[in-house]
Amino acid sequence: MQRRTETIGFGVVLAACVTIFFHEALLTARVLSPADVLLVEASFREPGDDDYQPFNRLLMDPVLQFQPWLAFNRAEIRHGRLPLWNPHAGCGTPHLANGQSAVFDPFQLLIYLGPWPDALAWVAAARLWFAGLGAFLLARSWGMAAAGRWFAGLIYPFCGFLVVWLLYPVTPAAIWLPWILLATDRATQRPSVRSSALLALCVGSVVAAGHIQTSAHVLLAAGGLAAWRLVELPRPGVNRWRCGLAWSFGIVLGLGIAAVQILPLGVYLSKSPVWSERRREHPPWWVLSKPRLLESACTGLPYLYGSQRRGHPNLARGLGLNNLNESAGGYAGLATLVWLVPLGLRARRGSREATFLAAMLAVGALGAFRLPPVDNILRALPVLNVTDNRRLTLWVAFALTMLGGFGIDRLARGDFLPRGWLWAWLAAAGVLGVGAVLAPMAEPMLRARAERHYQNAPGAALDSTKAASRAERQVRAALDFVPRRLGLAAVEFLAFAGLAVGARRSARLGRALPASLIVLTVVELFDFGIGLNPTVDRATQDRIPPVIARLREGMRPGDRALGVEEELPPNVLMRYGLADPRNYDSVELTRSLDWLDALYEPTDEARSSRRTVSWRTVEQALPRLKESAVVAVVAASPPPNPGLFERVERVGDAWIGWLDARDWADASPGGPPLSSIRPGAGTIRIEVPAGAVGPLVARETWDPGWTAKVDGSPVKVERYRDAFMQIPMRSESHIIELTYDPMEVRWGLAASSSALVLTILGLTGSAWSRICGIARRGLGRTRARRLESS
Repeated sequence: MQRRTETIGFGVVLAACVTIFFHEALLTARVLSPADVLLVEASFREPGDDDYQPFNRLLMDPVLQFQPWLAFNRAEIRHGRLPLWNPHAGCGTPHLANGQSAVFDPFQLLIYLGPWPDALAWVAAARLWFAGLGAFLLARSWGMAAAGRWFAGLIYPFCGFLVVWLLYPVTPAAIWLPWILLATDRATQRPSVRSSALLALCVGSVVAAGHIQTSAHVLLAAGGLAAWRLVELPRPGVNRWRCGLAWSFGIVLGLGIAAVQILPLGVYLSKSPVWSERRREHPPWWVLSKPRLLESACTGLPYLYGSQRRGHPNLARGLGLNNLNESAGGYAGLATLVWLVPLGLRARRGSREATFLAAMLAVGALGAFRLPPVDNILRALPVLNVTDNRRLTLWVAFALTMLGGFGIDRLARGDFLPRGWLWAWLAAAGVLGVGAVLAPMAEPMLRARAERHYQNAPGAALDSTKAASRAERQVRAALDFVPRRLGLAAVEFLAFAGLAVGARRSARLGRALPASLIVLTVVELFDFGIGLNPTVDRATQDRIPPVIARLREGMRPGDRALGVEEELPPNVLMRYGLADPRNYDSVELTRSLDWLDALYEPTDEARSSRRTVSWRTVEQALPRLKESAVVAVVAASPPPNPGLFERVERVGDAWIGWLDARDWADASPGGPPLSSIRPGAGTIRIEVPAGAVGPLVARETWDPGWTAKVDGSPVKVERYRDAFMQIPMRSESHIIELTYDPMEVRWGLAASSSALVLTILGLTGSAWSRICGIARRGLGRTRARRLESS
């Protein structure tokens, strides 16, 4: 009862912390969304307002990709359909199969059932609360005292990794790390069918969460803990082989639960160049990579190089470093790093878990910051040789948090760091203080570097006034931001030293020190994370700019529009129910990329629709754009050759060039018009009037999953120009029905359903056996008397 009461109390306190963290989105009418990043485009901003600064310019992917996908999932699920096909991107593309759509993520139920877009905040809050509860329960199972488990549970949900990736599918996978380690412990220490079933639920959920790379890192951590447990001397009566079998069965069963996500993704990858492109981007395993030593400092001082938040300088760009999401993922509080973790590492002598965490921290740091030999080993392993191992900062943040829990327990027992640490903190405070004082002296160097950067940036050199203005803004932000941040860090180091000295001299302060450090670390993380994922008002979230309104007026069902350079990035049109010939996904069909290859500027980048589109390449690819039913091209500048278009018009600060493109579906050039509807995203019904000659061409990407019926009779879907679909028919009138129904989804559903049934039986098997036993033998006198007395 005491454990249950503490768990409930912790859940309430954590819920209060999560509510404070998301107070703007949960307690006001604002929406957890960085949708204001669109206002930097000429198509979205007000005329003349060309200097808008979004809250966080880095968060483009959630706006262009994940939010439209969530809304699409929600609409299809609420209509009783699986969102198998996305007609709004890439001339049509698989949707469920891309993995990041996360259709089966259990937390998405809040999206499907709740109000849109308010549910975005509730899902984010629920995920962080769930992550914290998992860390709390894992810490308790690893023997941490009250201070340690409360520290772990309150710090992990607000650590750098979960916060910077909050609006991406990365965090939904990362929140399962403590739960899958807890389930691994149970399977390897108390092997049973039930423990394997619990592990399977965690494995299936982490894979279904939407980010296969992070899922691989989470499963790798689980495999490491399982191996760690199995090489230990087993307890009396515990068979090592039985433990390994229970864990392996749970992993296999969990992958079976996620088969409906894994099989379609595997087939999709086989039809995409992404795997080979990722392997090409990674050097051979024997080559030493350039270490990310400067970025490792962000594990303690996450804003050391600023960020892309409004009012922050982006010094990382000038130094050639990665952005904040990649560098600050390991942050778990400065006090955690320099005070509690050193104490926690001293617990290795009496705790096997602390030793495992120390190994996890070392491997995660070496892999994330590209240091040998771990970086080389990871690039030699299958699957991990194509993953972005910078995201192993998840291991860093998690290990720091849990070691901090062990450390704060030792602190509560009166264990202090040697006095040499106090002098190190004072020295660090002195260095940071001197840096804060000297930072303004770097103004000339900062200005020269910023001006050079903006003059060499694409498009900026054409407007020297704008380049100078942006450079000046960066310099002003740096001179205001850097001294303040360095000064605050110096004060924090001085506070650490003062608290340590005071705790040595005063027993009362010593007893209060663990709680004080928990509060201090939570405040640190809130200072880092609140506002990093911004909120916007409902008007900004739902805004329909004039360009979108004009496209809606001029485009017929099936027509597509295209943005040039920074205008209308791929997939942004999906937010408004419009279609784009490009895709904005890490996995794209080779067929689609080949068809529009001439549309993109030559580059050494991986083949994707994210490459630059210019007026020159639009002219170069014009015949194929017309064949793809592209009727509108939008840019921030007028086309240099307006004669290529039927007409050109200006809407606000943007220009639209209208094309005389082919219809989305036709049976013969200049023939009678066809009537087509989409009852669902993956279903199309076309009415072909009498007199149409030749096969019907539907300018939707051909894929083996498409099937067709002509007047109810199945026919083969043929390829048209190796890109679109062609259906044979005769000259009389017909009803043609197209359905996207890939076999890999059917196989995946069958495998997932079977695995889920086995898991449920594993969880309830003992209960069913007791019920069946009662049914066969009866209650008996003893059982009946016990039931009567109760």
